[in-house]
Amino acid sequence: MVALLIGLLMLVSLKDHVSIFRSFVFALLLLLWVLGALLLTTILSILWLWNNEAIPKPLGNIVGFSIPFFYPMMVILGKGLKIDKTTIRRAYTLINNKLVMATKYRFKGKDILILTPHCLQKSHCPHKITHDVDNCKKCGLCSVDKLLDLRDQYGVHFRVVTGGTLARKLILESRPKAIVAIACERDLVGGLMDIKKLPILAIINKRPEGPCVNTHVDLDEVEKAIKHFIKE
Repeated sequence: MVALLIGLLMLVSLKDHVSIFRSFVFALLLLLWVLGALLLTTILSILWLWNNEAIPKPLGNIVGFSIPFFYPMMVILGKGLKIDKTTIRRAYTLINNKLVMATKYRFKGKDILILTPHCLQKSHCPHKITHDVDNCKKCGLCSVDKLLDLRDQYGVHFRVVTGGTLARKLILESRPKAIVAIACERDLVGGLMDIKKLPILAIINKRPEGPCVNTHVDLDEVEKAIKHFIKE
């Protein structure tokens, strides 16, 4: 009875704020409806994207906006379902690549930048290539020499960086129109989050000796990415 009485007193005290309360509830319900519609549209668009080579541009724009928006929620949900972050990050890069591959481009080779981490080079190699990739002696022990061959064959740019900050700085300075990024899942997702105005094909590196040391890359994937961007 006491609780009921207190509730009635509170209701009476808020009688002058009912309109504000109703507006707040309406706005909240509208927001939840918009988020639900966006999530449903995103899921349906991804399913369409996965089963077709092309996707209508409006749906592509929705996916491009909503995936970064929902990513933190995906991480939280994954944690609750005991799904590790690497799996979620890998899914993020796959969706991004599907979206980019569904769009046609006609760039010149000089407009494309291949960006890789320094761990692609053998750790014991004395010829450092972070400032100049042409310091590579093409001994064939790592993937760098083959990436140089792809650079020369297609006329693209190829740079090796030591971290995300330098990568962003390089992109701002060189102003490419498309990027082929090679890195681990964490760095790729970070780059995709930071660079949203450029089409990026994200290629996950191979780590037979663990992260950040003597990594490899599937060169066929790199060449396929270049061919997708380049003007025929």
